[in-house]
Amino acid sequence: MRARLLAVLLSLPAFGPAGLAAEIYVASQDGGVVSRIDPTSPRVIATIPVGPGPAGLAAGPGGRIYVTHPDHKAISVIDGPAGRVIARLDHPGSPFGIAAAPDGSALYVGDWRRGEVVRRDPRTGEAAGPAVPVPDPAGLVLDPRGGRLYVADREHRRIVAIDTAGMRMIGTAPAGEGPFAVALSPDGNRLYVANVRSNDLTVIDARTLAPVATVPVGAMPYGVAVTVDGRTVVVSRQHAGSVALLSADRLAPDGEVPVGRYPEGVLALEDGRVAVANWFSGDLSVVDPRSRRELARLPLADGPRGLAVSLR
Repeated sequence: MRARLLAVLLSLPAFGPAGLAAEIYVASQDGGVVSRIDPTSPRVIATIPVGPGPAGLAAGPGGRIYVTHPDHKAISVIDGPAGRVIARLDHPGSPFGIAAAPDGSALYVGDWRRGEVVRRDPRTGEAAGPAVPVPDPAGLVLDPRGGRLYVADREHRRIVAIDTAGMRMIGTAPAGEGPFAVALSPDGNRLYVANVRSNDLTVIDARTLAPVATVPVGAMPYGVAVTVDGRTVVVSRQHAGSVALLSADRLAPDGEVPVGRYPEGVLALEDGRVAVANWFSGDLSVVDPRSRRELARLPLADGPRGLAVSLR
């Protein structure tokens, strides 16, 4: 039976440090494509066939986008500016969550079937260094400043912290039931974990791995992102068809915004907006957390779930 794919949630800015506009990439699992989107319009500027079941996305330097295919033992490599797949890397097992080193030196991939996280060469796909045992790796996020990778272990109520230099586990932090999506605050000090089955958000001190708070957010929280100013945590709620807004300072609810049906992936944009992939309604919502409004909704191919962003 084909595994039920879930979206990888990345909390990455949609503009670079020099103010260069970027592009959003959205994996449509059912459509077998990745949509390339101009966030300023917003509009779809390319639809890139990638093969069946795309799930996780990660953005690397030079406009590279990496896409996992859990049921097909592969990672597609997209040349973003060219709008085409340029390579397909073999990955035994079920590659799902993925992150790319900002200098282009490595990919970090969570494998559902093998129960591990592995570092791979982004050019050849070869494993580099030991695999780290994580029984049920879901969402993951890389802190490039500290050399740490944080992985949600979805069936074991925890977050696993990995030292990327030595590819070794350096600690764990408790989470709720079914931790799936994980986001890092812009200053790198806090982790926010969406717990699908306990319907709450775990807040963790990223340096010490000590729990800070548990905040109820409503049924089926699948995606999480933090606005670029660090003030608002945005959580997608599948059953409500909305995103919950939380104050990062008070760790308390601060409103909600209706979006499409079964929202999953959430992506924070540098101008303060947030992009949300709506799986069942097949579209992308652009939300302004400050005014608590949906600004636009963009039709996409069937089953949009995962998001990433890359500089042009």
